Amino acid sequence: MVIGAVRLPADPAVLMAGPIAAGLAVAVLLAVRSASPRLVPAVVIAAGAASIAVTVLMRTAVGTGAEPGAVTGLWILLEPALFLALVYVPVRWSPPGVAAAAASAAGAASALVVQRFLPGDPFWADLAASALWLVPSLGAAALAWYLRWTAAERERAALEARREQRLRLAGELHDFVAHDVSEIVARAQAGRMVLAVGDPKMAKLLEQIETAGVRALGSMDRTVHMLRDEAGARSPVGGLDDIDELARRFAESGRTEVVVDRRLSADVGRENGAVAYRAVVEALTNVRRHAPAARSVAIELTDADGWLRVSVADDGPGEPRSGPRSSAGLGLPGMAERAASLGGTAEAGPRRPHGWLVTVRLPLPDDDMHGVTT
Repeated sequence: MVIGAVRLPADPAVLMAGPIAAGLAVAVLLAVRSASPRLVPAVVIAAGAASIAVTVLMRTAVGTGAEPGAVTGLWILLEPALFLALVYVPVRWSPPGVAAAAASAAGAASALVVQRFLPGDPFWADLAASALWLVPSLGAAALAWYLRWTAAERERAALEARREQRLRLAGELHDFVAHDVSEIVARAQAGRMVLAVGDPKMAKLLEQIETAGVRALGSMDRTVHMLRDEAGARSPVGGLDDIDELARRFAESGRTEVVVDRRLSADVGRENGAVAYRAVVEALTNVRRHAPAARSVAIELTDADGWLRVSVADDGPGEPRSGPRSSAGLGLPGMAERAASLGGTAEAGPRRPHGWLVTVRLPLPDDDMHGVTT
């Protein structure tokens, strides 16, 4: 550009100041954009101010209205072209506030270049000319903003996918580990009643194991609560077909008889099955933690009048209590939240003459969309 200024000067020479300032600004941006991004808006604003100063000088001192020559015309076209880059760069990479200021300065300078050669009368004609010269700068700004927005959306989508994956893994880890730790607690409780009779040391050891297991369950509860978002949805880890195996494992881990009464005539749907499975997991784990002496647990799965009803009832000893049991999982609020997301309800409370009852009701899908199970 310097060689061009020497060999092909513009007439008047002051017209070369704007393109040279813009060219130097582009060179500086190429050199410092990655290393010193904060300098980008300052450099663009400085180049825009220099160009506007040349326009003011031409309008007030040198004079306007002269027909530019061929060489001078090249300098005139070079300046707006360079300012397109000076509009694009800050909008694409600078912080929004300073990006707007820098892009405005560069766009205004580009739009005012034409004013150096207009007679200034009438005013609306000059304004229309500058508006026309502003269009390329607006296009560069729109392109830069679109690319910036799409990049931000891709990053946001990636972060959201990673966050949901972590929540899903945390939920699945909670369900599986809570089930196994609860089994350890149940075996420790059974050992205290069977093996530790008359042996204080053994009783103390099994009590410590039970306490540590319950504490581990509580820690997992708190951790998952912190990880969950407000919606709280987690991917399912089981369905209705897995409830029999869940009941068998529960019964084998202690001395509690588990009876599954399955009276289903229609396909309840995958989402309903996942919520029902989670409700049974919560209820059985509650039995282990709060009613280890329960002799039997009844699980009923029925559908009638367009609703799936899942109930888990235990015969834990003692009078029914009005206060809720704390859950080894995410508790009744979590079950109610998941059921409500499907249009259903979840309730839990004491039953007569003793024990606890958990009931979940979920709306069945339309018959024309799901086949009948055998």
